[in-house]
Amino acid sequence: MTNPYPPTQFGPLPKPALPEDVRTARQLWWGVVGFGVLQLGGSMLAAVGQRHDFAKQMFDQVKAEDPGFTMATADLMVQLAFVVAILLGLVVAALGLVIAHQLVRGKLWARTLLTVVAVWLVLIAIGTMFTLGSISGAGSLVAGAAAIVQGVLAAGATYLSHRPDSTAYFQMNRR
Repeated sequence: MTNPYPPTQFGPLPKPALPEDVRTARQLWWGVVGFGVLQLGGSMLAAVGQRHDFAKQMFDQVKAEDPGFTMATADLMVQLAFVVAILLGLVVAALGLVIAHQLVRGKLWARTLLTVVAVWLVLIAIGTMFTLGSISGAGSLVAGAAAIVQGVLAAGATYLSHRPDSTAYFQMNRR
């Protein structure tokens, strides 16, 4: 008995071609992540300059409840908080790269999540533009400028992800 259906009907459907807009959007998201790491570095640089103030404030708050609490302990806790903040920032950056990779694979959930993140980054960039005049210090200036660039790149990536060719690509890869 011969098969009435050609073998191509049973095989997987051909993968849709990746639109150039989605490829460019991924590259813009890489830039967002890169500037996020730069912003993290600038923020940490600014915070390290205020480390003693943070430790003193923590010491004053905890000393009333725990008489055995020392300034050295407060300073160690502040340094530990900086390390945790850096590690969390790098984890978020890695997660951003993974989601950007899923965007190129045509995952609609990745486009949706990155759109929400882009709205958040644009709002932060707008707020940063209004406070840029009151920033003092190189670390704060780098962090503020990086936040603005992040917002611009995220807005561009979102625009490219929602163009007609890109939308068709995401609809074809729906899962």
